[in-house]
Amino acid sequence: SNIAPDEVNYWTARLPVWSTLKDDNGQLWWTSVATTNLSGSVNNAKDYYLTQLLAPYQLAVANQGKPRSQVREWRSNALTNYTFSEGKLKGLGLGGAVRWQDKAAIGFLGAAPESDGVVRSLDANKPVYDRARFAVDLSTSFGFRLFKDRVRAKVQLNVRDVLENGRLQKVAINPDGSTYAYRIIDPRQFILSTSFDL
Repeated sequence: SNIAPDEVNYWTARLPVWSTLKDDNGQLWWTSVATTNLSGSVNNAKDYYLTQLLAPYQLAVANQGKPRSQVREWRSNALTNYTFSEGKLKGLGLGGAVRWQDKAAIGFLGAAPESDGVVRSLDANKPVYDRARFAVDLSTSFGFRLFKDRVRAKVQLNVRDVLENGRLQKVAINPDGSTYAYRIIDPRQFILSTSFDL
């Protein structure tokens, strides 16, 4: 409810100076001096202030109480294991897990263009979501004894994300809705492990 007040107060105090400062030829520094930003595009001090400082700040203020990027409001996990203790299947263990995650905001669409036709801010009321996700894990194990029952051993196979074939998952979008960042989601994984207990 009170985002960076000192920073905003500084900008407010400095704007009358920045916007009226002139060079030796009488040209306003605010609108005429071109600078190159990190992306290589050229703009003046006013454009830089509006797009790199003010717009992100205004979005942060407008975004209070709205979805945070990549934070899923709800999630649920369930896990079960069973090991046979007698009969022909004695020592065999079976297990499984399911994981569900709610949708997650991955960005916001641009707000309406300003009077010059340029979109300089995002619309906090137009979030774009990644869909809810569901995953299944399976496991099987077998316990046995070695060296005249002095060593307990266990072999286990886990399969993580049984339903997953591997993909790129969107994690961030541009104001026009196009994707600019992805996360690599690995395909299902097979993990074989052995443990010994003396």
